[in-house]
Amino acid sequence: MKEILLRKLHRSIGIVVAPFFVIQALSGLLLGFGLFRRGEAGPPIPGRWDLFLERIHFMPGWLSDSYHLLLGIGIFWIALSGWIIHLRSRGRTKAAADLPRER
Repeated sequence: MKEILLRKLHRSIGIVVAPFFVIQALSGLLLGFGLFRRGEAGPPIPGRWDLFLERIHFMPGWLSDSYHLLLGIGIFWIALSGWIIHLRSRGRTKAAADLPRER
């Protein structure tokens, strides 16, 4: 795949996936470490925010499964294409450094 097309796909898919990735990460952080974590005094009693965040983060059903599958594929694509772009760029930089310099 040509690097120009790879960069365009990387950018386009990244723009689409980024908001959903932020939503998943933020809801997971708030559920695990945020203001909504319950104390050790007793069993957790889910409040409105807990239920809302759990619904956002886990969303039961086939639609949620499809959403999470597509999000996972999108994140994998961003990581893989970013790594390929990095390696190609690094290869060009090394090749340019190996060229003899004119004085």
